[in-house]
Amino acid sequence: MVVKSRFVIFPMPILQFAMKARPANAGRLYLYLYSMSLAVGRKITPWVSFRELAEYFQVKYGTIELSAKALMQINAIVPVARKNRKGYGQKYLVNVPKFVNGEFVFIDADESDIFDSLIMDEDSKLFVSVIKRFKSRKEKALKDQLKLFEDNDL
Repeated sequence: MVVKSRFVIFPMPILQFAMKARPANAGRLYLYLYSMSLAVGRKITPWVSFRELAEYFQVKYGTIELSAKALMQINAIVPVARKNRKGYGQKYLVNVPKFVNGEFVFIDADESDIFDSLIMDEDSKLFVSVIKRFKSRKEKALKDQLKLFEDNDL
């Protein structure tokens, strides 16, 4: 279940929760589930297997299970579906944190305002321009790389 490399934006409340989450693997698990769902525009994760996650994080199966239970207790993730056609996995609805009275409260992503800073309004192209800027930097870096061999040397 290794996710292909992509650019993910983590809003500050998400990172603040992940850094303060205990057990620490719960924060890592939350970031992973967030990157599979809300970061790509979905509220629900694809099928997730604890065994594959344990292998991915290089921890024991029980560690992932305890981390998921800890996240479910605070309503950070909500199980939606269990067992796909192959007989394993689960889907989760990922909620977003809001800092209220010294603690994190998890609310639905539609009720949260943490994504408002990414796209100011419908007419704003701020988010799109950030992505274009990163793409142009990557293209420029590839263009500026030194070639070890000339094309006609091969």
